Amino acid sequence: MDCAECQDELPSPAGTGRPRRYCSRACQARAYRRRRDRGRSAPRHGDVTGAWASEAASTSTPVTVDDLVEAAVALADRQGIESVTLRSVARHTGASPVRVERLIGSRDRLVAAMTQHVLSRPRRDPSAMAPGSAARIVALAQSEWRRYERHPWLVSVLASSRPPVEPAVLEHAGDVIDAFVRHGLDPADAFDRYIALSAYVQGMARLLTSEQHETRAHGVTYAAWWAAQHRRAERTGRDRRHPWIAQNTTASGADGHDDVARWFAAGLPRVVDGLLARSTP
Repeated sequence: MDCAECQDELPSPAGTGRPRRYCSRACQARAYRRRRDRGRSAPRHGDVTGAWASEAASTSTPVTVDDLVEAAVALADRQGIESVTLRSVARHTGASPVRVERLIGSRDRLVAAMTQHVLSRPRRDPSAMAPGSAARIVALAQSEWRRYERHPWLVSVLASSRPPVEPAVLEHAGDVIDAFVRHGLDPADAFDRYIALSAYVQGMARLLTSEQHETRAHGVTYAAWWAAQHRRAERTGRDRRHPWIAQNTTASGADGHDDVARWFAAGLPRVVDGLLARSTP
């Protein structure tokens, strides 16, 4: 007999009793979730023929690239970029893996399309921002930061020496570089300083994603962790040797977001001022 979910061959029964339908608890749970979320007629895991039939029967409009990209973004927002594969997107949209691969091509192309999607949403026109190079660059950096707040997975995609070179990525980089050039820097120097600014924004954003990972992995919030560190410093006397510990006894929020956002806001104008300073011979 074969598993009712994945179609792998079932092991030989060990004795009498009700025959097994699934090869593992994972297949049993997958079948339950499928029936719960999409009904008993939904295709089995890996059943490409059934997936095509289900898609054709359930909707007169086949799934589109936009549908797949939006589903992938929603999945990454909930579970992280690691959860996004062509198969997982197919499962969440009800499309067949064959159709997803035909429309998207590869996971790298899917991630690139996700990046373009979230960065190309309406944004402020740089020409409408406050006059002055510093104010414009700060506004552009804040815009990038807000993208990372809404889509934490995005920083792991863009914080690379080889990010997806999509139109929206190039447009944002061009806006920042142009602001540096308007300040009087040559294009090559402007590019170097754009990279330095982006590294600051992305580095602060990585603190957010790191804290989310720590909370999920250990079940301890940032506020609880920091309170424990403060008690330990009091117990060992370290707070007397390092007075700044006693002056920062509480976290602004349980998840650390408010603290990181405050640190980012405090440092950004100072970083920009430093990047706009001309090098002395």
